[in-house]
Amino acid sequence: MRLRTSVPKHRASGRHRECSSAETFERVRPHLRRIGVTRIADITGLDRIGIPVYNAIVPRSADELSVYNGKGGTPLDAMTSAVMEAVERFCAWQPMRPARIASHTELAAGSVPVLDPVSHNMKLHRNFHHDRVMSWVPGFDLLNEETVYVPLCLAGYYVRYHEQSCYRITSTNGVASGNSLEEAICHALIEVIERDDWTMADLVSHRLKTVVRTRMAKSAPPGAVTWLEDRHPAVDLGTLPPQAHRYARMFEDAGVQLVIRDVSSDTGIASFGAVVREDLGPTVAQSHAGYGSHPDAEVAVLRALTEAAQSRVVDLQGVREDLNLPGAKIEPWQQLTYRGHQLDAGDWPFGNCTTSVPFGRIVNHPSDDIMTDVTVMLDGIRARGMRRVIVVDLSVPDLPFHVVRVIVPGMESFAFDQGRLGPRALARWDGTLKELIGLRDTRVGERV
Repeated sequence: MRLRTSVPKHRASGRHRECSSAETFERVRPHLRRIGVTRIADITGLDRIGIPVYNAIVPRSADELSVYNGKGGTPLDAMTSAVMEAVERFCAWQPMRPARIASHTELAAGSVPVLDPVSHNMKLHRNFHHDRVMSWVPGFDLLNEETVYVPLCLAGYYVRYHEQSCYRITSTNGVASGNSLEEAICHALIEVIERDDWTMADLVSHRLKTVVRTRMAKSAPPGAVTWLEDRHPAVDLGTLPPQAHRYARMFEDAGVQLVIRDVSSDTGIASFGAVVREDLGPTVAQSHAGYGSHPDAEVAVLRALTEAAQSRVVDLQGVREDLNLPGAKIEPWQQLTYRGHQLDAGDWPFGNCTTSVPFGRIVNHPSDDIMTDVTVMLDGIRARGMRRVIVVDLSVPDLPFHVVRVIVPGMESFAFDQGRLGPRALARWDGTLKELIGLRDTRVGERV
C-alpha cells in the first residue's frame, strides 16, 4: 500500500478533510443511485438544538439499517456526512474474494504474517478454534510496512455472512470513508482511538467507581469515588473555542444540560464525550452522547458536540431499525442504541465534576496536513504498546472515493459493543485499583 507523504487539508472547510463538503458531495452525487440512496432528508427541525442533521435513506441496503445519518456545522456539511456514511457501508458490505482459505494454524506456519483472531478485542464465537478453516484477505500493516492476512469476516462488514464468523458479533469499528485513501485511513484511526479512549474512561470513572461505591465503601480511602470520577474531568465550557462554545450555547439556550468529559489518553490524542440529558417522554432515552477524537483538540470537541445533537434528533425521529424501547429485551451489544429511561443524573459522566479542566490545557496537535495527523496517531498507538495497525482497502475501484477498515489488535471497544475486555483494559483496572488502595491513608477529599 503506497500512501502519499503529504495531503494538505482544505483550508476553507475545516481541519480534517482534503476537499470541501461541496466538492465531496458533487463527486458523490452521480453515484447515489448506484449506492442505493433514494432520498436525502433534513431532520434538524425535529429537535430544537439547531445543529444540522441529515438522513441518507437506502431502502435496499444489505445492512440492518436503511437510514444513515450525518451532522455538521452547515446543512451541506451534514448532508455530505450522511451520504458518506452510506458510501462507507455500501463499500464495506460488498463481497470479497478470499485470498486464502485455510485455518489460522496453517497460515501461521507460512511466510506471510497472519492476524490471530484471539488478539483482536471482540468476543469470539463459541465454536472458534485455530484449526477451523476460514476465509482470509490481505491487509497492510502501517507500523511494520508488510502484508498481513486477516479474517474476511473482520475485514468487511457483513450482517449475513457466507460462513461461520470467528466472532460473535459484527462491528463497523474502524470502517471509514474519505475523498482519498489517506483521508479514509485518518478517519478510521480516529474512530478506533475514540472508542478505545472512551472505553478506558468508562471502565475507571464509571464501572470501577460503581464497584468501589457499592462493594468497597468501608474499605476504600476517603474521597475514592470523587477521585475516580475526576480522573476524567469535565471541560470548562466557558473556555471552549468560539465555534464549540457556540454549539454549547445552543444546547444551553434549548434548556438541555450538557457536560463534556475529557477522556484523552496520555499518548497525545484529544478525546471527548459530550453527554446531554433531558426527559423527553417514556419512549425516548433520557440521555444522549456524542464522541470525538482528533490530534486537533478543537476538531475533536466539535465532533463530539455535533454527534450529541445527531443522537438526539435520530432518537426523536425514531426510524432507525436498531433502536429499542425502554423495557425491551436486548442483547448486550445493543446497549448503545437502547432507549434507557432510568438515569442517575448525579453519576459519571452526567454528574457535576468537583474539578474542571480549561480547554487550553488539553493535549493538542493542530496541523494543516492529513498525513501529519496520521503520523501523530500512529505514534500514539505505538506508544500504547500496539504492534500492528492493519488497513484493508474496501474501496470499489471505479467510484471516486475510498473506504477502509483499520484493525488495531489490542485496542478496546467494550463501551460500544459490550464484547471483550482486553489485556490493556484489565491492566488499567488493576493498576487504578492498586493506586486507589495506595491512597488509603491519604486524605483526598470527602469520605465515601
